[in-house]
Amino acid sequence: MGPTVQERRKLTAVARGAAPADLYVRGGTLLNVYTGELHPANVAVAGERIAYVGAREDMLGARTEVLDAAGRVLVPGYIDPHVHVGHLVSPAAFARYVLPLGTTTVVADTLHFWELGGLAAFRALADALAGAPLKFYWMIRPHGQARRTDEWRRFRVRDLDRALAHPWAVAIGEVTRWPEAWGGERALLQRLALARPPLRRVEGHTAGAAAERVASLAAAGFTSDHEPITGVEALERARQGIAVMLRESSLRPDLAGLLDALKAAPGLASRLMLTCDGSMPAYVRAHGFVDHLIRTALAHGVGPVDAYRMATLNPASYYGLDADLGGIAPGRYADLLLLDDLAEPRPAAVVARGRLVARDGRLLARVPEPPWRRVFTSARARLDVRWRARAADFALPRRARYPVIRLVSAVISRLEARPRAAGDLHAALVDRAGRWVAPGLVAGFADERLDGLATTTSTDFNILALGRRPEAMARAVNRLLALRGGIVLVDGDAVAWERALPLGGIMARGAWEDAVAWEEELAAALRARGHAHHDPLFSLFFLSADFLPAARLSPRGVWDVKRGRVLLPSRPRAART
Repeated sequence: MGPTVQERRKLTAVARGAAPADLYVRGGTLLNVYTGELHPANVAVAGERIAYVGAREDMLGARTEVLDAAGRVLVPGYIDPHVHVGHLVSPAAFARYVLPLGTTTVVADTLHFWELGGLAAFRALADALAGAPLKFYWMIRPHGQARRTDEWRRFRVRDLDRALAHPWAVAIGEVTRWPEAWGGERALLQRLALARPPLRRVEGHTAGAAAERVASLAAAGFTSDHEPITGVEALERARQGIAVMLRESSLRPDLAGLLDALKAAPGLASRLMLTCDGSMPAYVRAHGFVDHLIRTALAHGVGPVDAYRMATLNPASYYGLDADLGGIAPGRYADLLLLDDLAEPRPAAVVARGRLVARDGRLLARVPEPPWRRVFTSARARLDVRWRARAADFALPRRARYPVIRLVSAVISRLEARPRAAGDLHAALVDRAGRWVAPGLVAGFADERLDGLATTTSTDFNILALGRRPEAMARAVNRLLALRGGIVLVDGDAVAWERALPLGGIMARGAWEDAVAWEEELAAALRARGHAHHDPLFSLFFLSADFLPAARLSPRGVWDVKRGRVLLPSRPRAART
């Protein structure tokens, strides 16, 4: 979204000293990410953009707001090139929290909103956030996360193409089904081909892809990847022309090891980016957001210029947005941070879109909520349904052996084919509309103290139920439906803990800090019931994620990820409510 001709006229007039600046940042030391220099500079702003960088002050007027930067270092606003907004809190609440931490731009996933409302939901959300002080660019999902028979109808080529025409859409992604891309599946490649000029960006997810397969993924169109977990994997992808996003998140804090790639290839610093991926609120509250990534890079020996470039100029250049973002220079958005010292990336003040939006960790700008009734318009999206669950919905067919999904970490599973055993939990993915149920068995999530749990925070946004007692599972599901989405924990016949997520069943209306509090409450409640892994919310979220090993719940049934087949089929739910 470049400036208009009228905006250019104003910018050039201010730069000449022929018109007054709206904001003048005086007396700072500029970290110039283009040259790698530190030098004194003032910054004059007109509207949302920078008009001038230099020593002159002849654009100061009677109404110019002056921001004193004496003794401070000026750095560009931080950019996270790969985020998942809509985890527990709204994108607006997310923006309110991360702006004071220095992040002024994100490239966000559309999966949550597309699955619940398709193209119309995406457009309504993107339009509502287009003027927010935190800039939201978007990567458009080309497929779902759990196997359904109507996959390509829900992700029609024409709808994806229209979404990519939105002025804030910059990429296709994230493509988690890399085996299909590697294998040349026509329907997926057809969707990746929509990333034509000026986009040409396809966000990959290549977890588990061996080095010899990376060339095929690059040939399929993948232009970046955020899934390497070692420096060697990062280098393997970079050698094939794939830009690498180094991740440090609540699920995988891998950044320290990933930075080892720079030891083998120091020149790689110009292609690397930093990302928080889908970090949960409690982790961000404890550590920070992009500021934490820069701090970690500095602590592991990355030079300041490279560390800050990885969170500013590099992602802007990768997305072809460097005429608008990534540096402090004329014509760019006036997104800049005042730091006390380069060694501490947490800013003392934040300017975004030409306005002072935060000072000393306190948000000064307003970030309005999107009109959620225009985003989530269907009864299914709002969970405005009349059906109710029964214990019989979670009954398993009689079998000598079952495909048991055993969690061996927060999200990775192992497939066990065996008789049902003590400690196995009933599990089911249930259609939001109550039409079908996909039953199964899960081990390693909790123990016999978990009577019933239900949530709408699954990766395909249907209802996930777990527990040792089908009656308690049904009670949890029914309470969940009454709340219009969220998470419910049942002990015996009583609700032990609940949290409503009334925005599509995936987000609460509260602030970031509210989500931190109840995230910690849920973790404690599940630990008391035997959950041993570090992130129970991701355990719930990814039980239906069809791209992670080794078995998952899906609308088709228990899904064998490696072999691509159903091991225990789903069935229609009884119509009686």
